[in-house]
Amino acid sequence: MMIKKQRGMTLVELMIAAVLGMIVTYFIINIMISSSRTAMQSDGLAQAQENGRFVLSWLHSETRRAGYVPGIIDARIQPFADLCAAEFPLPPANNADCTFEANDRASDRLAIRRTFTTASGSAKDAMDCTGVDLTAIRAEGDVLTDVYWVERNFVSANTANNDAYDDVLRCVTYFNGIPVANAQVIASGVEGLQVLYGIRPGEDPDRNTNVSRYVALNDILPIDWDSVRAARIAILTRAFSDNTINLDTRSYILLDSNPISVDPLQTFTFTDRIARHIQTTTVYLPNE
Repeated sequence: MMIKKQRGMTLVELMIAAVLGMIVTYFIINIMISSSRTAMQSDGLAQAQENGRFVLSWLHSETRRAGYVPGIIDARIQPFADLCAAEFPLPPANNADCTFEANDRASDRLAIRRTFTTASGSAKDAMDCTGVDLTAIRAEGDVLTDVYWVERNFVSANTANNDAYDDVLRCVTYFNGIPVANAQVIASGVEGLQVLYGIRPGEDPDRNTNVSRYVALNDILPIDWDSVRAARIAILTRAFSDNTINLDTRSYILLDSNPISVDPLQTFTFTDRIARHIQTTTVYLPNE
């Protein structure tokens, strides 16, 4: 009986096997890293988009209330507050119920005027912009102003300076320049708000003319509120994670915001890894 000799692998074969194993491992790791990065980017963009959809839906619904009066024969009221004076306070301070126009990272301020009433059948008409019931402190027919603004690096008990949750959209409701309730945060992760106002051209006694152009209020002084028929709103929202996309410098243009400035901090230009998203809506004013 012949016994066959068994031979082991040679050093060359072992080296080839090791190299092939390393190559396979390298590609597998690359695929895993790429998949993880893609998932992270998709998740970051989804966060920014979902946040933006919520904020824009809220602002769209609230802006439609501009100029609201409960009765058809009631005299119309001005749909938005006048422009802020030169030395204007910041909300929620007293007398900050005004429209602020900015073309930089300071963002616009949206100031919606409407009538307080308990007779409309909608509980919302008797609340402030955050849902606080005002029936005990406001009278029928009072004209309220809901002010929305972006506050960057907002610090509270639940946030730290310069984190993902401290760029917020806030709201407070005023009556005669005095807040009727505490200001509240509507949403976190909001970095920009810009508003343009749609105006109809020329004389239109029957109010049938469509909007001809969208402008900033400070471009049509003195303001003819009778000609304002719509509002176009743009927001910039961000992901809550600080590391979702590749490091790069990215610029965002919201409506009439300035894309270029001597000071980059005054534009919507960022150098980081944060996913952001612009969303825009146009709101017809049914009460005008």
